[in-house]
Amino acid sequence: MLDFDQCQAAMNAMIAECREHSDWPPVVMAIVDDTGNLLSYARTDRSPLPITRNAIKKAYTAAVNGETSEVFAEEIRARGWSASDMTDPMLFPVPGGVPVVNTKDGAVLGGIGVAGLPAGPGDDDLALVGLKAMNL
Repeated sequence: MLDFDQCQAAMNAMIAECREHSDWPPVVMAIVDDTGNLLSYARTDRSPLPITRNAIKKAYTAAVNGETSEVFAEEIRARGWSASDMTDPMLFPVPGGVPVVNTKDGAVLGGIGVAGLPAGPGDDDLALVGLKAMNL
């Protein structure tokens, strides 16, 4: 399972990255455990409520599916489904969520979600900064 130090290292790395880019729009970062429960959360000033919820949902989606929220979005689109077809209202098929996986045994430990930057590369790249800082 993810521990406090791993979550703090990830959050600190993502916050430091945000501080290096003062021109970025408001950003929200969330880390959840393997069942989608919120472990750590941060937001930059003036972050609107919708992106707050989106970051948590992206992290949740990555954790419970064991894949990025972008891959999940592609899979449901390929099946002709939509988010409303999911029985879990927390699933959010939008880029910006990455799973946290134990590199030793492949177990999903949680997820990191970012919202506020351009969907895909922006949010995903910041989430990957956090993932790297966990040193898994």
